[in-house]
Amino acid sequence: MRHISVLHQLSVTTLGLDAITQIGDTNHAELKNRAIVVHREIPNFLAQEGKWEAYEIFVDDEITIPTRVNEVYMTVINENPFIEVGCITIQSMLSASCLHIGSIDYVFSNSRILQIRQFTTKEPFRK
Repeated sequence: MRHISVLHQLSVTTLGLDAITQIGDTNHAELKNRAIVVHREIPNFLAQEGKWEAYEIFVDDEITIPTRVNEVYMTVINENPFIEVGCITIQSMLSASCLHIGSIDYVFSNSRILQIRQFTTKEPFRK
């Protein structure tokens, strides 16, 4: 037993894609999110926009996930093993976000969002 996590009150209005809420100790958490967001004045869907491999941003070849090179050995004595949180209020958790109360050994979070904006005029909000 490492810790005992206590949360008295949690309020989350919006919990979006690939977001997690974890209360208690965790060994491993890996959060990944990929999204294509299209904004257009004329609503239509083009089939080629849904192909992930067509966009360089979604290719994971250049992302290196950190690995441990050196292990650190230590002894921890928790005189008070409780992690106590009174109240948390969150409006929005989106895109591979994490709320974690407790100990975590390893966490990796990666979010990639491609926004495509196409307007019929050069200045879309002016008349």
